[in-house]
Amino acid sequence: MNLLQLYDKLEKLVGKLPTALQGPILHEITPVKSLFLARRPPRLALLGEGGAARADLLNALFGAAVAGADDPEHTGWNDLKKPKGGTLRIFDARPPTPLNLIKNTLADELPDIFLLLGSAETNLDFAANVAATTPGGIIAVSAGTSASQLNDFRASALANTLIGERLRATLAIQADTMAEAIIEELPENARLEMARVSGVRSVQHRVAGVLIKSMVAICTAIGTQPIPLADFPILLSLQVTLVAGIMYVSGREMSLRLAGEFLGALGANVGVGIVLREGSRSLLKFLPGWGDAISGAIAGAGTYAVGKAAAAYFIDGISIKDARQLFKGGARNRANAPRVEDSRKPEAGARG
Repeated sequence: MNLLQLYDKLEKLVGKLPTALQGPILHEITPVKSLFLARRPPRLALLGEGGAARADLLNALFGAAVAGADDPEHTGWNDLKKPKGGTLRIFDARPPTPLNLIKNTLADELPDIFLLLGSAETNLDFAANVAATTPGGIIAVSAGTSASQLNDFRASALANTLIGERLRATLAIQADTMAEAIIEELPENARLEMARVSGVRSVQHRVAGVLIKSMVAICTAIGTQPIPLADFPILLSLQVTLVAGIMYVSGREMSLRLAGEFLGALGANVGVGIVLREGSRSLLKFLPGWGDAISGAIAGAGTYAVGKAAAAYFIDGISIKDARQLFKGGARNRANAPRVEDSRKPEAGARG
């Protein structure tokens, strides 16, 4: 089952739930659908001076050598792909590309953000004329790395009225800070590819966090319904999809089969879950109304633990042993889930 089929099935299920639950669940489905089903490459338009800074910028964003200083200039939008890990849509709107051709290109397809390459000595008049043709924030990227160089470039950009009004940040060519600044300007449906392309952990965790939050809310709501055993295939499917989604965020290919194997390696035993969930429902005999609430909490806590363990494993690279401990701790108590240390290394052969 692919993601589209799963969400179609989920939306049909939502229609069968009490009316009061339908709105909140559909509200949580929306950002997930935007991230995964409506995903597209970010559109980045380059402004400023020509030269090798373009290759430096793109290679830093991709964390790989995808562009060279001698690459030919392009006259339209081009998809630049990272092997096994995402796509950025790039338009080089710098001289010597004619201004009228740039305006026509931007009129057909708007950029999400402008990246202004240069220094304090860069003539910004051409860049300002380009930016004036379309909306969008501007991130100034300096080839210089010292604080004084960045400050001088920022002062120069701010002095240009049009650029200064839309300037979001002034940065050195550095992968993590650029990716974090760019993702702030992107619409929801372009953030996933940015996370995959950059490989920056903080950005990947941010996107994975949206998925975890939504899935936890959905599973909690479904878990509150008094339909013993019937909801288990749905909850399990959602948790498998959560893991597959985090795999994709990390730059891997999405695989529901490998996601299911990861759940098995965590020790996320369905039989144990049934005992816990149905045991909580037995509380209805003594505490009317509370059994389903506790059942929903268990479904939500389990899903949260799965998501945090998957993010730590696939994004941070902890071992499957540590991921299993993280899952068990999170399932017992979300508030006391162990923290992940970046220095931990993945076990060989444990990848999906």
